[in-house]
Amino acid sequence: MHPGPDLPDGIRRHALPAGENPFAELLGSVRWEEAGRGRRAAVIVRVGEDGGVPLVRTTARYAHPAQRFRPVHERLAGEVREHAALPDGLDNALVEVYTNACTGMGAHSDLALDLAEGSSVALYSCYRDPAGPPRTLRFEPKDGVPGEGFGVPLAHHGLVVFSLAANRRFRHRIVLEPPARAVDNEWLGVTFRTSATPVHHRDGRAHLPDGELLPATEEQQREFHLLRRRENRETDFGYPPLAYTVSASDLLPPV
Repeated sequence: MHPGPDLPDGIRRHALPAGENPFAELLGSVRWEEAGRGRRAAVIVRVGEDGGVPLVRTTARYAHPAQRFRPVHERLAGEVREHAALPDGLDNALVEVYTNACTGMGAHSDLALDLAEGSSVALYSCYRDPAGPPRTLRFEPKDGVPGEGFGVPLAHHGLVVFSLAANRRFRHRIVLEPPARAVDNEWLGVTFRTSATPVHHRDGRAHLPDGELLPATEEQQREFHLLRRRENRETDFGYPPLAYTVSASDLLPPV
């Protein structure tokens, strides 16, 4: 499957070459955290040669630090870069696994505070049972009519790639359509992205390029969520510089 003429500019789909199902290896490659009904998640990073940790802040709160890329993640990132013609910069990823108990989520844009300008987000999918019906990635334009949009099947061993420009124009959500709910299966996704915010850990503290990264106060947490809501509504939204995070895991060195 290749970029289709039916998809808007900045959104593409690809199929990786057929091979062994990597579901089990990826499932065992990280330490998982519970992240909601039927959902587990983990953040993985490729640490830079200078020790910089690629940060991607979100509204999610994790108890455990980010985990370093393992060989299986490096191999997959290489396949993604090659077949989606992306630059060598995929240094942060969200790994998730959903059971049938997770059927949907709210529509959102990926939080772009720390994402490199001009980069793309690449979502890789695989399933415990590749023969089962896939989940769907549904897009809707921020400035469109409610209910307007389109769906892209999250095919086994496939990619959906969208640019940051497309991320600004569209919200998206992963859904398990009613026909697929009749089949017990698990989806595993790896959302690769490129960070523009390296964090260095020194003397037990986390440092941004221009100062210390601090835990958000209650007022800052409220501010962050208000900014996030604006990002999900506005096509021209941009974050101001922020020196805090709502997730304590961002303050910890990766393991």
